[in-house]
Amino acid sequence: MSAGRQLTRGTLYVAVGQGTFLVTGFLLHAILARELSTASYGIFNVAMTLLVWVEITVNNGVPSALSKFLPDASLSEKSVLRAAARCQALISLGVLLVMFLAAPLLALLLRDPALTGYLRLALVDVLAMGAYAYYRGVLNGWRFFRQMALAITAYALAKLVAITLLVVLGFGIEGALAGNVLASLGGFAAGYFWTRRRQRAVDALPGDVEGTDPARPAQTVGEGQILSFVLPTVVFTLASNVLLGLDLMEVQALLPPDLVGYYSAAVKLAEAPRLVLLAFTFTLLPSLSHAIAALDEARARHYLEQTIRLLALVLLPLIALVTATAEGAMTFVFPAEYRAAAPILTVLILAYTAYAVYITLVTTLLAENRPRRALLIPLVVLPVEAAVIWLAITRLGVIGAALGSLASVAAAATVVLIYVFRRYRPSPGLRTLARTGLASAAIWLIARWWSPSGLALLVAYGLLAGLYLVLLLLLGELRARDLGQVGSWLFIRKDKES
Repeated sequence: MSAGRQLTRGTLYVAVGQGTFLVTGFLLHAILARELSTASYGIFNVAMTLLVWVEITVNNGVPSALSKFLPDASLSEKSVLRAAARCQALISLGVLLVMFLAAPLLALLLRDPALTGYLRLALVDVLAMGAYAYYRGVLNGWRFFRQMALAITAYALAKLVAITLLVVLGFGIEGALAGNVLASLGGFAAGYFWTRRRQRAVDALPGDVEGTDPARPAQTVGEGQILSFVLPTVVFTLASNVLLGLDLMEVQALLPPDLVGYYSAAVKLAEAPRLVLLAFTFTLLPSLSHAIAALDEARARHYLEQTIRLLALVLLPLIALVTATAEGAMTFVFPAEYRAAAPILTVLILAYTAYAVYITLVTTLLAENRPRRALLIPLVVLPVEAAVIWLAITRLGVIGAALGSLASVAAAATVVLIYVFRRYRPSPGLRTLARTGLASAAIWLIARWWSPSGLALLVAYGLLAGLYLVLLLLLGELRARDLGQVGSWLFIRKDKES
């Protein structure tokens, strides 16, 4: 299989897993918005946003190192796995202890002392998420993308079932946070199941040679090498997530609780492109790392061209559908009073789309083992963003937070795009942009004219997605055999990821 097709196939697998996570997430938040008050729903989302930031230390550090080091044939796989496991355990325990003690200070900064108990309960998930993220990183590093998608799906379904059950039983915010811990344990079990066979084979190997040429044994990797990559990567990922989520924190600190609930609801729907397109970062990092380690710049350029094309094919129709049906989307997922969040969603979908471009293509710097250079981008933008959002909220109210976030994230995405095009000079794919833009404009016009709501919204999305594919076929951007190939990749029984 060609390099480009292998990347596309892996991306499709992980996109299916992320798509399941997205759909179950929408269903879960539709339930929570009806079972909890608007203020309680806002508190839950603030607590979960802070938890996501904290869990970056276990969710993106060691797993990213595994994605970086495992594809490198010159390194001892056994030593990489051993060092990564030790680092993950140490980081998980340390972060849990520090943040448990810091919870009252965080609650004070957000002007809500009642958050302390919720944050401490949420933080129990750090240990469970650390274990799940380790095995997900192993699957990604091995490029076992189908198994990785299954682990993500298991986590998504466990999260839906556990949180829904506990909240419906009357345990409120506490039940939702406890259910989140149970979901991570479910993801951990699935990840362990899919890695156990190869893990046992690696453990059985003598020493760290692993069958390579005895004259050129594989290089042993220690905890120091893992941590030297993990620490700047974690700080970078944390800064990038704060770049995207700072608006919600400032809304929590400056505006009434009901507006926090409305804003967090819009955030949940706007997350669609970011969650689905995590598939690109999951598959692009190990693939780019492999190409760069082999000094194969042509293959790296090809990977980037494929990624940019897929970004255009996915993001432009998403923008079209969400901006055209924002009010219908809000009232379909959430109760009728959340209709007020539709204008916020219209702006936030653009901000999250820009973030999807930024976080996908900044993977290039991580693959080059330049996390410090990647970190510089959000560190420069963040102070400016904090001031812009504060000023925009004081002048424009809640919509100002969304506009400030959009301006800041778009600036970061622009910097990354300039770097990628100057460094690797991938083809910009202007024909793809033109065809995709034309097809997306067509479905936007139809969606605006139709203005579907309720169950008709699902029918409209299905029909408009079908029309989008037909238009791409007619314009020559896709071919019928491309769709057939996608089907064969998704439903093939045995795949060879290596």
